Amino acid sequence: MNRFCTAAASLLCLTLGLHPAAGAGQTQAPPARSTPGPKPKPEHSDPLAPLLQQAQDAIDKGNYADAIAPLQKYIAERPDYAYAHFQLGYAYSELNRWDDAEAEYERTITLDPHMAEAYLNLGIILMKSNPAAAADSLRQAAALQPTDSRPRFLYGLALEHAGKVEAAVIQYQAALALSPKDFDIHLALAQALLRLKRAPEAETEFRAAVAIKPDDASAARGLAQALEAQQKFPAAAEQLDAYLKLRPDDGAERIARAYDLMQINQFDAALAELDRAEAAAPPTPDSRKMRAGIYMQQGRWKDASVVFEASIPLSPNDAELYAWLGRCQLELHDYKDSVDNLNKAMQLNPADAGPLRDLVDAYYLGKDCPSTLRTIDLLSQHEPLKPVAWFVRGSCYDTLDQKADAVAAYQKFLDLDQGRHDTQDFQAKQRILALQRQLQKHH
Repeated sequence: MNRFCTAAASLLCLTLGLHPAAGAGQTQAPPARSTPGPKPKPEHSDPLAPLLQQAQDAIDKGNYADAIAPLQKYIAERPDYAYAHFQLGYAYSELNRWDDAEAEYERTITLDPHMAEAYLNLGIILMKSNPAAAADSLRQAAALQPTDSRPRFLYGLALEHAGKVEAAVIQYQAALALSPKDFDIHLALAQALLRLKRAPEAETEFRAAVAIKPDDASAARGLAQALEAQQKFPAAAEQLDAYLKLRPDDGAERIARAYDLMQINQFDAALAELDRAEAAAPPTPDSRKMRAGIYMQQGRWKDASVVFEASIPLSPNDAELYAWLGRCQLELHDYKDSVDNLNKAMQLNPADAGPLRDLVDAYYLGKDCPSTLRTIDLLSQHEPLKPVAWFVRGSCYDTLDQKADAVAAYQKFLDLDQGRHDTQDFQAKQRILALQRQLQKHH
């Protein structure tokens, strides 16, 4: 099942405050709130200063629409004043007018290339629509504010949005060096490392995030995912138990915990988790297969076959369902139906040798020696035959009275098996002697 997903965007939504979606025809909302700019000292000699103050008062009260008119009036008279353009861009961004905000921030940067806040806010509003451009702007912001972790953190997020995850990790690590106790940075770094399949490092960062915010569900779940990626299934199951205390309605993670428990042979506990998940929502194809697989591990062949029979109409092209149902029927001595389902599995996935092995057994135990021999020949095209296949081949030739072929197959079994199976070794030796005597009589 698909357990891992990119989480940079969701991290921003959770921790930095996602803007509402933009209206039709506008650029998509950025993932973080823009930053207010520095407030310059008012110049009382400037007759237009009251317009700036009026706009500032409106912004301070959150009345961003009321700030636009005085700023536009000021800019009409002072078009080269960078701070007024910045304030207008900020007001536009708070009103979700992303294209207008972008234009004002770009104008600000043209007029004042050293205003870090303009680069920062421009990067934020470009984060989703143009992450490469956002990264370039945020790189400039980070360079202008070298002791501030936030521009570098956002620079990393932009790089991750642009698909440059390894470069993002470098920026997250640099941001963390500036703010070693910052939860958001630890979490973003952990998730990026997990995307890069660097699970041990991701585990370290997730643990740091959990230590800072023990009740944060995203960190708790991420730690479980990092543990699963390392096949630390006992620890992963324990961590998902902690996560599910925070998010008890997360059925997908209940199924994931059932998988972890199944991997450590805690079958009853795994079934209990599946029961909880399916009490809240209909079973998924994966949860059905997992349940049936657990039944097979427990030797509950009939229970498993019932689940598989119910699952096949919902996923009629899933070769595994037919293969596993065929295996259950083989264990239940229902050889005819087992043959039918194993053949269906082979039709759907001819490259899988697993159903072929069971098909050999189904034909052989069903006393269909010609089909057994044909299937062994087919199996030999997929993999080297194991010693037991040569014993079965010899037994079938023996049954079909093909004495010379039977002797050769039995001898091949003895050569390969090297005495590991006492009963079959004894039978093969006895049949070789008997068949050789019969062959000598005919000569």
